[in-house]
Amino acid sequence: MVPFFRKHSNVLYSLFFGTIVALFSGCELLGDDPTPGIGDVEVIAYDQHIQSIFDNRCTSCHGANSPDSGLRLDGWTFLIQGSDFGEAIIPFSSIDSRLVKLLDPIGSIQHPADVGKEKLSEDEFGLLKRWIDEGAIGPLGSSPFASSLNLLYVAHDSEPVISIIDTDAWIVIRRVHLEDYGFSERARAHHIAVEPDGSIWYVSVGSPEPTDAEGVVKFNRQNQKLGQFETPNPGLLALHPTQDVLYVSRNLNTSEPRSLVELRRSDMLALEIPTTFAGTHALAIRPFGDFLFSSSVDVDQMVIVDLSSLEVRFFDIGGVKHGFGQFSISPSGDRMWGTGMESNTVTLFDISNPFGVVQRQSLNVGGSPLDLTYLPDASKVYVTIPNANKIVVLNANLDIVERNITHAAIQGPMGVSVSSNGQHIFVSNRNTSGIYPARHVFPGQTNPGTIVVVDSSTDTVVKVIEVGKGAALIGSRVVVPTFSN
Repeated sequence: MVPFFRKHSNVLYSLFFGTIVALFSGCELLGDDPTPGIGDVEVIAYDQHIQSIFDNRCTSCHGANSPDSGLRLDGWTFLIQGSDFGEAIIPFSSIDSRLVKLLDPIGSIQHPADVGKEKLSEDEFGLLKRWIDEGAIGPLGSSPFASSLNLLYVAHDSEPVISIIDTDAWIVIRRVHLEDYGFSERARAHHIAVEPDGSIWYVSVGSPEPTDAEGVVKFNRQNQKLGQFETPNPGLLALHPTQDVLYVSRNLNTSEPRSLVELRRSDMLALEIPTTFAGTHALAIRPFGDFLFSSSVDVDQMVIVDLSSLEVRFFDIGGVKHGFGQFSISPSGDRMWGTGMESNTVTLFDISNPFGVVQRQSLNVGGSPLDLTYLPDASKVYVTIPNANKIVVLNANLDIVERNITHAAIQGPMGVSVSSNGQHIFVSNRNTSGIYPARHVFPGQTNPGTIVVVDSSTDTVVKVIEVGKGAALIGSRVVVPTFSN
């Protein structure tokens, strides 16, 4: 088993001078002498070793009185809360921590040299990196967010990485690098599913290279790998609400193999469910756990699986070619919306009789809709529209488009998830156009993907979380309540 934290050699980061001046202008740092006695530290004590670095170097600018960029470094709790722009460090991953990138002493223009002070010594910088890689342990001996329950897992389609967000604190708290678990640099996470109690999460991992490892990986809450099922082109994941089963569709960019997978979560043993058609991507289970629905992106046909007997039936979808990307089923289990990526529509199905599906109306929303979710009270459905840079809100009582949500950070929206109380919607955005500018961009990087947080009562964006490039589909432990018919 590969340990979660990564050991890295010093990495060269050079910073844009203008960005650093804008971010840290006005800093007057206390002291230029290296913190004494840190070169041979065996066991790092936060107050003695790490806080002393900040006290000697940083707190006159990043202290209690009007801290620059909202970042306070006069205590562990303040450091963990981050700045006005997001997290300052990511525990167990110094290579992903912005504070490390800013303070790296190797480079021509580095903070705090840009404000006329000496850079951190190599010993200071090395100890800071080591402290982060060992978990950023605080004065009481624990890593930050170690007991967080409400987590959002973000797949990235531009790098073999998964970002983890605390949806109460609204910051990135961990980064999982798939290469640490035996996957190639070409590997990409596609979708994530999380156990209702948050103790286990699953991710489908694919690769464009056929010889690379692909499949579904099982992790615990501490991001330790527990198991893996190998299968080509894994796509969306759906947890059975009451049984020890996980269902797997196929990546929408491929057409083979022609099957779904029923995967036993406890031991990762699998059963193939033939579908006869290719490209089974969309995937949803009725809240009662009795029927599974999937559809092809290649042909407009729906597969319906009776989960008690694994009997399979098919339903021909009418109208123009839709190419369904995903389904979302109402808490009552009788209605299902689907996103037609080719028809630019969302389509409503009556599934009150699962083997007698009735196709209802389609609404034109434009922009190749991809992902969608019901609110827990079934009043609204939120739909991501990647090619139109918007989120569509459906009135699920009147079956009409209620409004469009736009924002500077909604650029190529992909995945969508809802908090368990329905108060907030989380939407991932690829931002490949770079229209949304980062708080600062490091050399070799592009403007990042984002997670926007939407208040469902007002349908306004209340927070933007930067998560790195290529933010794609997402998963959380949200359980939509079941309403009886």
